[in-house]
Amino acid sequence: MTTVPLIFKTSQRTLQTLRKSIVPQFLGCSKQNIVRSLHVTAQTNLKNESNSKSKILSQSSILIQDGIGIEELPILMRRATKDSFPFTPYSYAGASVKEESEFDVSFRQALHGCGSVNAVFKLLEVPHNQVEGYSAAFALQRLHELKTLNTEWHQIHSFVRSAVMRELYDRVQADVKLLSPDTLLSLVECYLAADGFSLSCVDAINEEIQVRLAEGAFTITELLKLAEVLKEKGAIPLKSKALSLNVDNTTKNSDFVSQTLSTFSEDFKFNEFKEDSTLKVQHFDKFSANSRLEVQEKINAKCEELLGNVWIHLVSRYPDFDGHSLPLVLQALSTNKKSFVPLLEKAAANVWIELTADGVETCLNSLTRLRVYNNGLMVYLGRWAYVHIHQMTPSLLMSFLHTFTMFSLLDANLIKVVEKCLQLKGIKVQTEVMALSVEYCMACRYLSPIVMNAAASHLAEHGDSYHPLQLCAVVRAFGFLNYLPQKPAAFLKKAETCLWEHFDNLAERQILEVLGSLTFVDVIPKNFYSRVTSAYFYTKVGALTNPDKLSALMWLRVLKHAIAMDLSTDINKNFQWILEQRNRKSVFLYLDNHKVTILAMRAALDELVGANYNHVLPFYGCCAVYLDKNGVPLEVRRDKTKGYKILGDVDKKLVMMLRSADHFTVNTKQLLGAQAQRTKNLNCLGFTLVEIRASHFFFSDQSVDVLREHLSPYIDLSTVAAVKAENDDGSDSSGQRDWLSYSCDDALISDEDDDVY
Repeated sequence: MTTVPLIFKTSQRTLQTLRKSIVPQFLGCSKQNIVRSLHVTAQTNLKNESNSKSKILSQSSILIQDGIGIEELPILMRRATKDSFPFTPYSYAGASVKEESEFDVSFRQALHGCGSVNAVFKLLEVPHNQVEGYSAAFALQRLHELKTLNTEWHQIHSFVRSAVMRELYDRVQADVKLLSPDTLLSLVECYLAADGFSLSCVDAINEEIQVRLAEGAFTITELLKLAEVLKEKGAIPLKSKALSLNVDNTTKNSDFVSQTLSTFSEDFKFNEFKEDSTLKVQHFDKFSANSRLEVQEKINAKCEELLGNVWIHLVSRYPDFDGHSLPLVLQALSTNKKSFVPLLEKAAANVWIELTADGVETCLNSLTRLRVYNNGLMVYLGRWAYVHIHQMTPSLLMSFLHTFTMFSLLDANLIKVVEKCLQLKGIKVQTEVMALSVEYCMACRYLSPIVMNAAASHLAEHGDSYHPLQLCAVVRAFGFLNYLPQKPAAFLKKAETCLWEHFDNLAERQILEVLGSLTFVDVIPKNFYSRVTSAYFYTKVGALTNPDKLSALMWLRVLKHAIAMDLSTDINKNFQWILEQRNRKSVFLYLDNHKVTILAMRAALDELVGANYNHVLPFYGCCAVYLDKNGVPLEVRRDKTKGYKILGDVDKKLVMMLRSADHFTVNTKQLLGAQAQRTKNLNCLGFTLVEIRASHFFFSDQSVDVLREHLSPYIDLSTVAAVKAENDDGSDSSGQRDWLSYSCDDALISDEDDDVY
């Protein structure tokens, strides 16, 4: 691709005419002919439009594709005027920035010593040619600081005020191109906080900032400061600096008057100026006391537009970011600008190795505050943690763990850092770090024996000092990850003691979740059974609001079911007890997130063996089929009061269980605690597990074939098809279930038809 730049003065109509006249002539032409025709056409159009009233200086970039078989000519028109954005380089015709002179430095120091408006006015009585842009800007800032602190401003004649303020505004406006970036930013901060700043001066300042933005004249730090100032949009008044008491003799009298008047009460001052308040308003300086609401709204609108342009330029300059500026940019982002975070990934790829520990912590905290997940940026931060592990502090490690846990991002580098830190510190590691480390492993389904063993040893040693939430986080992770240390006696004993002591300090949902999760690793908390089944505890659970109430009831059901299965070893008795349980519409832990897949599997099972020959097994949330000695499914009937009843002698019990990656740890590939408990209990009940990948049921047209393949080793499907055809002959099919019409809760938890409820 080659580019032919063309700069010309034309109207908007000229651009449209030029585009229409050039494109058809260029198709199939060579590059040299295109350029020659372009100049001729441009000159012709410029000549024809020379008398146009509306003329705009514009720049066009015409991209020409080289090669054979050109079908079209892409033309990109980039318009640049004072009313458009961004500015092109030629629009910046201002002089170079001028440094502060010795007079400007001394003048600013003298302004700090002025404790009243009158003192500033006297200081301005210097030769006119010495008060230039810098001096005028410094004087404006000091005057707007002082006029809100005393009443002397009202005692100066309005003509004098108007003349002085007008001269200062005009001087700043004339020399705005010569001011340094810091002075420009100070003026922005001044007019945002000032009451009635000159609108023409505000426009001049903003226009100069726009031009310098396009030129890249501001540094990244200055852009961040400007964005921070504009973000307030004048909502917070400018804080005035402390007044100096070391003033010269020429200002003592005026200072004394202003200080005396400032001690008067509000009522006194109100009564003093109440009678001639109308006259004061009429003759008040329009440049420095215009507090009308519409003026402030105009300034805020200009600042909002300027702030958007600042962020566009700031993010587009990502190659200029370094290890110091990148964290500051993330920290300055607000929630409505969080879409810029993915654009910072390129900058992080270049400067992540240069980040400091404080900068990394700032990045992590900013991502947490914005609630923005960016995989690339977090991966670079994880690399930094591994490379700079010697700089890792407890506070920084907690920021890493909190952010990565929030987004459930498993990072191999961070895991290595955590394991190394826990190995080095041992039981001396801080409790907060230990709890967050375990929580991170549980959130990512990562089983790290190093982390879990360190947590067990730490709890056994320092369990008495654990906060209730820390205790909950550490203990429940062992059940969820289906892991116990090789010598769990000390850990379990300390965990039981601490849970008993903090029983009343933990929320009902939390204590039930901890006790229920322990049953996943065959730790039955029988000592707590009487406390969680008492009338007092039931009352507290019943007073909860959703979703805490549903969660507490679910974990209470898990705990009671585990205890009941542990007390009895009679398979038939336990199986009958399961069938007699009443189904309830509630979300259960075993059901995972496979609502759509289990609906498809149930519909396929109804089509394969019949709707009356399978059901959802209570509590376990999976489909069950019962076979006789010939491998033919038995009919299952449901009674509203007695549960399920199987018609015939059961020779084999099949249960279809969906499997997905959510059921396993990501590194050891062993079942998580909940799935391990379900598998164990179903085996104890005499069921044969038929495990099927959940992904097979993502598309309903494949469900029957998948299910037939998995059930053919156990069921004589030819006999089933013949019996099903005989039963379906002449029968009404209106009672058959359609999986598309099921609600999720009906399909997952209960096997009841719609007319039951």
